[in-house]
Amino acid sequence: MSRVILVSNRLPVTISRSRGGSSQTLNMSSGGLVTGLAPLHAKSNGVWIGHPGENPTPETLNELKNRRLVPVDVPAREYRNYYEGFSNSALWPLFHYFIERCEFDTAQFEAYRSVNERFADEIARVAEPDDLVWVHDYQLMLLPEMLRQRVPGVRIGFFLHIPFPSSETFRVLPQRTQILRGLLGADLIGVHTYEYAENLQRSFRRLLGIETVRGELRYSGRSVRIEAHPIGIDTDDLREAAFSQKADRYLVDLKRRIGDRQVVLGVDRLDYTKGLPLKLQAWRQLLASSPRWRRRAMLIQLAVPSRENIESYHQQKDEVERLVGEINGLYGSPGRIPIHYMYQSVSKEELGALYRLADVAFVSPLRDGLNLVAKEYVATRDDGGGVLVLSEFAGAASELGESLRINPWDIEGTAAQIERAIEMDFGERQERMRPMYHRVVQNDVHRWVERFMSALTAQEVEELRFPPSLQSQVLAGTLAPQLANAKNALLMLDYDGSLREFTERYEDAMPTDEILEILTDFGSLDGIKTYINSGRDRNTLGEWFGNVPVSLIAEHGSWIREAGDSDWTRMGPPPDLRWKEIVRPVLAEYSERTPGARIEEKSSALVWHYREADDALGEWQALELMSVLEDMLSGSPVEILSGARVIEIRQQGVDKGRAFEFVNESEGPFDFIMATGDDRTDEDIFARMPEDAYSVKIGGGQSNARAAVGSPGSIRRLLRALIEARRGA
Repeated sequence: MSRVILVSNRLPVTISRSRGGSSQTLNMSSGGLVTGLAPLHAKSNGVWIGHPGENPTPETLNELKNRRLVPVDVPAREYRNYYEGFSNSALWPLFHYFIERCEFDTAQFEAYRSVNERFADEIARVAEPDDLVWVHDYQLMLLPEMLRQRVPGVRIGFFLHIPFPSSETFRVLPQRTQILRGLLGADLIGVHTYEYAENLQRSFRRLLGIETVRGELRYSGRSVRIEAHPIGIDTDDLREAAFSQKADRYLVDLKRRIGDRQVVLGVDRLDYTKGLPLKLQAWRQLLASSPRWRRRAMLIQLAVPSRENIESYHQQKDEVERLVGEINGLYGSPGRIPIHYMYQSVSKEELGALYRLADVAFVSPLRDGLNLVAKEYVATRDDGGGVLVLSEFAGAASELGESLRINPWDIEGTAAQIERAIEMDFGERQERMRPMYHRVVQNDVHRWVERFMSALTAQEVEELRFPPSLQSQVLAGTLAPQLANAKNALLMLDYDGSLREFTERYEDAMPTDEILEILTDFGSLDGIKTYINSGRDRNTLGEWFGNVPVSLIAEHGSWIREAGDSDWTRMGPPPDLRWKEIVRPVLAEYSERTPGARIEEKSSALVWHYREADDALGEWQALELMSVLEDMLSGSPVEILSGARVIEIRQQGVDKGRAFEFVNESEGPFDFIMATGDDRTDEDIFARMPEDAYSVKIGGGQSNARAAVGSPGSIRRLLRALIEARRGA
């Protein structure tokens, strides 16, 4: 396999100093991510790059090198501004929807950028072109693009381990475009849930104007995929610890001290995103409304210290401890307190024993990227005897559907669910727990690594094509002899932006005498079927080309009229257009907000034109409108396309490519095929054309076309050359 370079904020080791401070030792860090990635690190013979946490001595540096661990040197002040500053004072609260806790400091962002640059330099120093680089988490969101500039050939994966917020929340970030463009350096962007993937895609659309189709977007000549890959836990390691002799002894001691009380367990880092104050308020509500549980149940709350040098975390700790004391004072009795609170870290064996002890696991974050505690509890309860109460705002809720869901802000509702969990009979507990157990065990952290790496390595390395730009006479030299000898030829020509230049007003783009002459000449040639395949409505096309002997396809393939006919024929079954009643008033509202914008009604589509609007205002309103329409029409049988200063909402399955296939099947086979076009809608034709057909894009940019010309004038010159060649044959 290819060598893998793993990149994370911290190296997977902890550097500890001896009591005298003269020597250092290395210990592997704990955590599911390290456990999952360590085998990949070993198997691929790659390196792991990250900050060491301490200044390593020469001896420690040598040991790191032997373990293939590469430290990134960062000055202490710069690291604080990068990590405690922008990473955890801006990105962390924003991505967890705590906007009021965000601090947007320009100097801290510059430190964030600088540290990402340091990582990129270190990776570039050791990377080789066929390496795979896997970057982890929110501290390094600028890194993929920086690395892409330094080592263009490497494959880059990025995984975000926290939520990606809605586009409305994310756009608060002053450096939003820099962050998004940083991510676009990756080939594959992984998140935990489909919701986060959808949020990220909408941010790309709303803030950068980049359209995503089925989880894939195109940027800077590359394909970038966005996929949901929920991380798992190391179930074997967890269960080995949870069912060890040490855990058994600890469990026996706990049961002796607790007696016959029902145990509700909470395990959380002491972080404001975990919602500990609301959890304690819900427990207080249960004790107040159902006094019988004051002596018959207890909450064991393990609060693991987190970011102890940040003031807001000190305040959180003080509030939690105040609530614990208050509730124990109100509802406790000699020898029986309703909350046993522990502010400490515990061993894997002790934690496993707590999971086995708990009748109910109470997992209630206000927002969580995934939450592995929920999965760890499920993995230890193969007896089917536990109940999981889980916040709907934890990413794991999308996988653990048999849990009892709660909204942590609903104090009374949460208390009711806790009581339901305590009282639940064993049969229902088994019915809920068993499918979750099998799901968690089958999708462990090692499976997560395999799936992500498989997606990264199997993803087609698709360098998007920039077709060669040719002079019209050069292209004519290739095409003219073939058209001259063809017995049955097909020309399918786009109109706006292809045959005819764009005009300031959409309705002013009537065909010129030159265009009418070219089309009339083609229509008079035997053995050539000529079509105008346009997004224009059929009435306009019929008025403009009614006296020209060519066939017409209107509204991106909705209607067809053969040369010489006066009647139009619908292509395909009549569409369900009820969605128009919902969309029309929205487009009207955005037209009122945007001077110069207007609505065009088609039989199977609605189009919002903003060609006459102010450039900046029009683009901004178009991005917002796209976001609104995507939300509104989710699940509806429509497609939303952005084109040359237009947004078109059209019936699903109606496109120019379908029209091409209809003509090709009904009028073919053709021994010469040529199609032209200038925008996204024409790519539907180019993608469906046979390999020996000729597709020509007008203008620059990425395209599936075989060739490109510079302007509509170039296409007209090409068509005149083809007419002369055919006449001379």
